[in-house]
Parts: sequence; C-alpha cells; structure tokens
Amino acid sequence: MNEHYAPPELHLFDRLPDGFADVPLERLGSVLPGPSLIRIAGEEGPPLFVSVLLHGNETTGFYAMQRIISAYGAPEKPLPRPVLLFVGNVAAAEKGLRKLDGQADYNRIWQGNHHPEHRLAEKVMEEVRKAEPLAGIDLHNNTGKNPHYGCVNRLDCASLSLARRFSKIIVYFTEPHEVLSLAFSQICPTVTLECGVSGDEAGTNHVENYLRHCLELPEETLFTPPPNHLNEIYHTTARIIVPEGLDVGFGECTDGLDICFRKDLELLNFEPVPAGTELGKFNGEATALRVIDNRNRDVTERYLSFTDGRILTRVPVIPSMFTLDTKIIMDDCLGYVMETYRGKNEISSGSEG
Repeated sequence: MNEHYAPPELHLFDRLPDGFADVPLERLGSVLPGPSLIRIAGEEGPPLFVSVLLHGNETTGFYAMQRIISAYGAPEKPLPRPVLLFVGNVAAAEKGLRKLDGQADYNRIWQGNHHPEHRLAEKVMEEVRKAEPLAGIDLHNNTGKNPHYGCVNRLDCASLSLARRFSKIIVYFTEPHEVLSLAFSQICPTVTLECGVSGDEAGTNHVENYLRHCLELPEETLFTPPPNHLNEIYHTTARIIVPEGLDVGFGECTDGLDICFRKDLELLNFEPVPAGTELGKFNGEATALRVIDNRNRDVTERYLSFTDGRILTRVPVIPSMFTLDTKIIMDDCLGYVMETYRGKNEISSGSEG
C-alpha cells in the first residue's frame, strides 16, 4: 500500500452538482471531490441505481449519463424515474487509468474487509438499501474486442430481462465474487453491461438508449423478458491468470519474455475455440498460466497443455475478455472461460440457478 494513499470517503449529494452534465473527465474532480453517490430527482417511485467509473478508464457509462441528464433537462426537470448515481474512481478517471497505484480495484471491494476501500463499499450499500431501488445497472467497458453483452449473477426473470434488453448475449457468473453487481443482486435485480471499448460512439449511443428505456418503461414491462430471452446464455466457469513476476507480450517470442500470446488473441472472444488451439508460446520449464475455477481450485490441467513451448487448449472453450493490454492482464487476468448455459429449466420468476 502506498504510504501516501488516503482511504476514500463517500460523498453524498442530494441533488446533481452544478456542471456535472458537461464537465470533461480530466476535470471531474472540480465537480466531485471523490467517490460520490448522487440523487437525481425524478417522478414518484423507487429510484434506478446506476454505477459508472468503477474503473476510471471505462468511460462509456459516464458519457451516456451526461447525455441522459442533458436530454431530460435534469436537475431543473425531473427524470421519468429518480436515479441514484454512483460515480466511482474519480481520481483514476481524471488520469485515464483503471485505478491508481496503491488503490484497490473498485470492482473488487464489495465483499471482504482487507482493503481500505471496503468501508466505502459498505457505505454505498447502506445508502442504496435505504433507497430500495427498482433495479441496478453497473456500466463497464472491455479492453479487448468483445460484443456488447449483459451479465447477471442471478437467474431470475427480472435480471435476465434487464440483460436481454441490452443484448441477446447474456453471461451468468458468480466469480469474481467481490464485484458490485453480485452484492447488489441481493438488494434488487442487477445487471452489468459490457459496452465495448471506451470511446466508441456506438457504445455510448447503445447505453443512452438503454437507460432511456429503463427510465421510461413501466416496471412490469421492464421486468418482462423479451421474446427469445434465453438465447445465447453463457456461464463463466474459470479465469486464466498469469502468475506474478512473468513478462508477457504478443507475437513472436523475444529474449526476456516469458509468454508470447498470439497477436489475434482478442478475436477469439465469444467464439467456439476447439481443443488443440494455440494461445501462445512460453519460455522456460514452469507452467506458464494458471486456470482457476469458481471454487478457487486450480484446474489448469483440465483446460490447457504446455507442449514444446506452446500453450494449447486441452478441451473446447469459449473465451471472453481476452485482451492485448498487458497491464490489465497482470492486474486482473488474461480472460475468462465460458460454456453454453445448460440449466435453462432452473430459470424462474424468482429463483437463483
């Protein structure tokens, strides 16, 4: 932990701060002093909880909310529904970074108590519980090439409806368990939206239109899944981790690199990858990667083989979130392994699969 790093405090706003709708991200701190929970007035009824900038370089949700605020004339005019907006890592957002050195990942603080940021998460949840929100929406970007998709942590119709209204592709996951959406799914139907890469105009437009629907649709309609809502549900079964201390790159292996992934790695996202597919090459004798399942077990031998310096898939897999960003790989993971969800008969109006 950086000795100069001060644990974050939650700042509460009963109305939208002046200047929020048009402040550039690099000057966000001039409007918000840090992580902030903002109440935006709306017509009578429970609020919609929206989370943006848990990762400071994932900007689509922030820009979409600025557009929503301007379009509806807030705060001078009420939104169709009240909004409880959480703006997460303000300091990292000003610098265009996922997080600052010494900080915990703001999307890994919603369970446990080993980071200073856990107190921040507890305070946010305490305030949101009191507000009894209608639904929760956590907005994110990917660093690699992925389609737009919705993630759920519970397999009930309300959660699936929220996801399906964003994309026909839905990912069900329970790990990592420290994420915001998993914690908030115990409070209200919650969805994580993966909105493509930051800065893509199509992603911002998509999220803006989605938020309009969530603000304007009647509750019964919002939570009624559209036709074919069970199409393309994937279940995340494991994540692929690069051990600390290794140097990674892409393309041809050069001296000093421990692992060289294929240059088109991110093109494998959401594609069926057959057994025997090469993911990259490694130097040295040690196992180059680890695969950890949802029970925190090492299942590397089930999924990968390391033969003649090549990293090969041992079984067919469907990857997600493969990225070419080496900092993200080392800070978080290389990506996730998914399978087509087979438990559709367990999906009901109120039960978790």
